[in-house]
Amino acid sequence: MTPRMLVASGLFRNYRPVLLFFWSTMVLGAAITGIVLRMVTEPTFSPWLMVAGSASKYWLGAVGVMLVSTHLRQFVANGFTRRDFMAGAAIFGLLAAALFALLVPVGHGIEQTLLSLGGPLPADYGAISVQDGLREFGYQLPGELAFLVTGAVAAAGFYRFGVGGGLLLLIPALLPAAVAEGLFGIDSNADIRTRFVPYAAALLISLVVTALGALLFQRELRHVAIHRTAG
Repeated sequence: MTPRMLVASGLFRNYRPVLLFFWSTMVLGAAITGIVLRMVTEPTFSPWLMVAGSASKYWLGAVGVMLVSTHLRQFVANGFTRRDFMAGAAIFGLLAAALFALLVPVGHGIEQTLLSLGGPLPADYGAISVQDGLREFGYQLPGELAFLVTGAVAAAGFYRFGVGGGLLLLIPALLPAAVAEGLFGIDSNADIRTRFVPYAAALLISLVVTALGALLFQRELRHVAIHRTAG
């Protein structure tokens, strides 16, 4: 196994327990919410899509921060180069973002199944089909990638340049997440959609800005000094 794949697999091992806890909690919460909604009212939107669609992006944003603040030092101390770490982190990030984007429509389908146990769903609920699931995945993925990169770039700026430089780099660091949030949204009926431009243009713009953020991340860390832990 190549060094970059060892980094990627190591990161997955580190996050597997937290990932399982996060998604188990989300599914349990969705199930309870669905049961309560079905008992007291007729659901006209998908709570799962609204909550999980946002929470998963913020979770990956936090992972992006941890890649720099915690894992960079760990892997370099164990003999991996900065280049190997960044390449492995990129593989991990791409797979994690794709997995999270996939779990959003999967969870929506589970929620729909649970809600339908109490009878036919209201027409306003927005039932999900296979085609809708693919659409939700396509709308969710750019945001997952953008938040991961934003967290990593922001953390790298502070790690490399300290508080002053990190604050100056916050604006370019926040751009991937801000662009994704601005172009892809969920309306009051929990229906995913794009703003301002068609989907293809929104996807291209978001991915380009995210790729530029990833390039900035690489430039920040390629020669960074590894900070020692206290003690």
